[in-house]
Order: sequence, then C-alpha cells, then structure tokens
Amino acid sequence: MNLTVRLCLLLSAAGPALAVAQTPPPASPPSAPLAAAEPAPVTLAPFVTTASPLARSQAELTSATTVLDGQALALRQQPTLGETLAGLPGISSSYFGPGASRPVIRGLDSNRVRILQNGIDTIDASSTSPDHAVSVEPFLVKRIEVVRGPAALLYGSAAVGGVVNVIDHRIETELPAKAVAGTLESRYDTNTSGYASGGTVDVALAPDRVNQSGFVLHLDGFRREADDVRVPGRAGTDEAPADGHIPNTALESKGGSGGLSYVSPDFNAGLNYNGFDTTYGVPNEPAVAIELTQRRWDFAADLKREFGIFTGARSKFGLADYQHIEMDGGAPGTTFTNTGYNGRVELLHAPLAGFTGAFGTEVGASDFSAIGTEAYLPTNQTQNYALFVFEEAKTGPFTWQTGARYETRAIEADSFTSFQGTNYAARKDERDTLSLSGGVIQTLTPTYALAFNLTHTTRAPNSQELYADGQHIATAAYEVGDANLVDERALGAELSLRKTKGFMTGALTAFATQFDNYIYQNDTGTLVDLTPLDLLDNEELPEFRFIQRDARFYGVELETAFHLIAAPRHTLDLRINADHTRAQETDGANLPRIAPIKGLVALDWTRGPWSAGTDVQLAASQSHRAAGETATDGYALLGASLGYRLETRFATYDFFVRGSNLTDESARNATSFANIKDIAPLPGRAVTFGVRAAF
Repeated sequence: MNLTVRLCLLLSAAGPALAVAQTPPPASPPSAPLAAAEPAPVTLAPFVTTASPLARSQAELTSATTVLDGQALALRQQPTLGETLAGLPGISSSYFGPGASRPVIRGLDSNRVRILQNGIDTIDASSTSPDHAVSVEPFLVKRIEVVRGPAALLYGSAAVGGVVNVIDHRIETELPAKAVAGTLESRYDTNTSGYASGGTVDVALAPDRVNQSGFVLHLDGFRREADDVRVPGRAGTDEAPADGHIPNTALESKGGSGGLSYVSPDFNAGLNYNGFDTTYGVPNEPAVAIELTQRRWDFAADLKREFGIFTGARSKFGLADYQHIEMDGGAPGTTFTNTGYNGRVELLHAPLAGFTGAFGTEVGASDFSAIGTEAYLPTNQTQNYALFVFEEAKTGPFTWQTGARYETRAIEADSFTSFQGTNYAARKDERDTLSLSGGVIQTLTPTYALAFNLTHTTRAPNSQELYADGQHIATAAYEVGDANLVDERALGAELSLRKTKGFMTGALTAFATQFDNYIYQNDTGTLVDLTPLDLLDNEELPEFRFIQRDARFYGVELETAFHLIAAPRHTLDLRINADHTRAQETDGANLPRIAPIKGLVALDWTRGPWSAGTDVQLAASQSHRAAGETATDGYALLGASLGYRLETRFATYDFFVRGSNLTDESARNATSFANIKDIAPLPGRAVTFGVRAAF
C-alpha cells in the first residue's frame, strides 16, 4: 500500500509539474457539483473578504487562499470544521473523533491558526486542547475562506499560521429578492446512522424595492444526531477495545439564531443572537462526554459612501458566553468557561500618494477558567488591543501590497495550586508585538501571474504556554508551562505561479518560514506519579514542557484543474492537487504532528440538471516523525457523488448522494495526537443522502 500510494502521488504531481510554467492556482477547487447550474467562465475569480480589507479576487492577493462554498461546500460538509476542510491543499485536521477537530494549515494549528465567524473570533476553548470543539456548526455555513500562511497583519499573532473565516450571513447585507426566501436541508449518513436537518429564512419587512432598502428578519436553526463512528478493523483503548466502531463517539448538536438587519445600497447594519449546543463523546476516555454551550451576540455595520478622505467604513463586534462541562460517568468533572468579546473597525481611504487601503483597530478580551480534576491552567484574563494598516498600489504590471500591525497583549493569571502541590501567586504578563508584510503580484500575460509575499510576524506566548501545570488527559500528558518564554518570531516567504484562465487553471506555490524561539511541547522523558492524588485512573503521565527552539517550516502546494469540456451546459473537469510540508528544528529534529505528502485526483461532470464526480484522496506514510511518534501508514480513499437539480415554480430542489471511503480502507491521521491516532481511525465506508430546497 505504501508503495502504491507513493506512486499515485508521484504520477499525480508529475504531469502538471512538467508544465509548471503553464499552471497555477485555482481558487478553491470546486468539488463535484451538487447539481448542474450554468457553469461559470473558466477563470480563477472568486472574491475573498478575509485576506484584505479591499474586495479582491484570489488572483489579486499575494497570499495563498482557499474558498469553499455552494455545491462544493455541501458535498464536503462534516460535523466539524476541521474535517470539512481536511484534504484541501495545505490543510489537514487535528482529528479527535467526529465531535472535535480544528484545521491544521501547513503544519501549524491551535494558537497559530485563528478561526473566525464572520470576521470575529469564535471565543471558545478549542485552541487549548484537541478534544475541545470549535463552537461553529458547518451545517448552516454559506462560505468558508482560508488564508494559507501568515495573516497576523490583519488578525494578530494567533494567525501566524493562517486564518479560517466561516461566513453564515446571519447579518444580512442585501434585500431578499422575495418577501420570504430561504433554504431547507436534510441529510442522512449510513456510517453513523446520523442525520442533520435545518434551514434558514429571510423575511423582507416593509421593503423599498425602488431603492433596494429595508429591514430583513433572519431566522435559522438545525439539529444533528449521530451514533458511534464505524471503522474497518479494531479501534478503542486497551481498557475498552472494539471491533468495527470507535466507542464513545456519538454526538448530538443543535443551534439557531435570530436577527434583524437594515440594508440599503450605501449603509447596512444588523444585530444577531445565536446559540449552539453540542454533546459528544471523547474516544480516549470511554466514560467522558463533553457538554458544550455557547450564547453569542453579533453586531455589524457597513458604510459604503465617502466622508472626508475615506470611501467607507466597517465595524464588527461579537460578545460570547462559552462553557463546556466534561461529564465523567454522568457526573460533572472539569468545567471550562470563556466569556469575552472581540471587535474591529476598518476605515477605507481614497487614494493617497498612489496607495489605496485601510486603517483599522481591533480589541478583544477573554475571561477563561478551568475548574475540576483537569484544571491544568489558572483562571486568567487576556486583553488585546491592535492598530493595523493595509495599503495597495499599482504600477504597470505590478500590484504592490503592504501593511503593518502593532499589538499589545496583557494576561493576568490568578493564584493557582498545581496537582503536584506547587503554589503560584497571581502573575501578569504584558507584551507588545509588531508584524510587517509586503508582497507583489506581477502580471506576466493576460492568463499568468507571479505572486511573492514576505512577512515578519511576532507572537507572544499565550496563557497555556506560560502557566500550564497539570494533567491533561486528552493529550495523555502532564503539561508544564514556562513563565519566562520570550516572543516567538517568524520570517516567512511565499512564491506562487498562477494561471487564471484557459484549458488549465491552477497554481504552484512554494513557502518557507524560519522561526526564532518556536514554542512547542517537548517530552522530557519524566513520568509524573498521579497515584497520590487519587483523582483519575491514570497512575502516571509523561511530562511535556513548553520549550523554545529555532525551527523552519517549508513546503510546496500544487493545484490544477484541466477543463476538458467547457460547454454552456456540459462540463468535465480533471483536478489534480498535491501538497507537502516539512517542519524541523534547526538541528534537524522533526517536529510532531506534521501531515505527510498528500494529494487528490478528481473528475467532476455536469450536463443539464445532472452532475457526478469521483475522487481519490491520497496520503503517503509519514516517514519524517518526531521522537516518540508512532508510524502512520499511507492510504487511498475513494469517493463518488451524484446530483440532480429540479426546478419548480416555487422552489429549486437539489438531490444528492455522496460516497466516502467506498473501499472501506483503514486510515489514520498523522496530525492527530498519538494517543488518539492509535485508537481512532478515520471513518470507514459512508454514504450520505441529502436534499436541499431553496425558495
């Protein structure tokens, strides 16, 4: 299998690589369409709102981006954000079973990849542990934008590795075409005997159709349930082994929102209240289930007319109350809470000395606590303030993009007694950081462009890296922070050759980042005795300390689409993707949980109302492992889909079926923590049936 996978990956990359001078990035490679709408012109054009304050297409940005929406998003949808995005170029996941998974971008995750909801922080606890779910349900998402690579310029030091922005349109910016418009969707999954159903509705209140203005009432809701994940072969822990399924992986989720917006051609503003509840099992703790709740207010306003030197202004603000309780045998164990807010204001200005762009500010605060048997962190309060600027200028075939961000961060940690009896007084840590970015896009021909981006980012250590001291069963480690950690600095470069139109579209991107004082957990080789505590079944855990070493990350990403048929109502596309990331300390030691070389070969077909697709997701074995990591074999997962669109007078119906891992191959995720990778394989064969109605 390993040899076969390697040969497939080599053949997948070889053809386009030979034509590298004539290849480059498709925006977001479209998955097999749900149903055949009129095909768009063969061009790389989706607009991205996350990578720049200015409305720019993917081809007009120096950063590498991925856009997932529409039919492609519907077919890729999974219960978690990480699994929804896993397998896209440069993206993997921290898979911790079906209930919890965050995206991993180019080998970086947790506190280096920032997850946003409509441009505002999710304000949860997902970055503190891989078994903590992201408080975003993909079922109601309209669009996901990913910036692959440093995005600290606009979003702070938590975005050194990239940004994932989930957009759900809960605050509307346009008047619905009808008095009442919306969508209803339902789907069933054979692997988990799971279902998901829900919908959205927008009601135009007293609309002024002539001026396209008025109020819009938005309502949405969903519910999802699933049993344990079925897998080929053995799974589970030594204490609770299982054949054919992963014990304690069932989940239940529900949520909804209501909001009111005012929309007009030159001004929009809206307020939304939403809630999210989920309960899911933790695979490596057979008796533990996490009950998560979040309640959240969001406000957004957008002024689209000139005032003074400015051409517009945008503001966003989110306020959230998050809690999750780790239930052990039905009794409450550790309780994690996070109450906080995040807001930003951007002022777009008219041309100044040849530059257009925006000035902005961002504020944020969180009050985090962990109380119970796994309270390995002190209660702490974090505050962030930032000023940033983004500028763009065009000179002939060159488009220049540059900017800077100054940020101040303060953490106040309460007094704390560790499980080993160490008493810590209250502590405070204040840091100021500066990040800089500059890049250029050169138009080589009407269809080819070359993009180069250089970034210097600074990241201050977070509260977990500074102050952790306790048992963390999710990662099977006794974690110890270091209050003397210095700022982590990174210098990154990215070069991308892009082809935006024609028979072939795509991108070839190479990237490299040099970290000074990179922070990560290191196995000290010491076992911490837990038996005197008499709190958990674990008698001892390996000690992992947060340390700093110089490190480098580098790799390559290939995205290609061959448009074999491009008729108005008949299309056939061949997509071939591949990516590879290496991560090492400067002395050559491998860093942990890095994805192996992986790729995708897919065919997407549409004709009239019909659509179909097939794909093979490939991953090689991970031979570049950190000390103590177990081997991860390569795999090839076969998928297929079929869709039909039915248009009626009152609604448009999309019927679809999607098969995943049709050969029921056993596969494990190299970017998961070792203690979960070995007991929780990726899901086995699954067939998903769904229908969506838009009215």
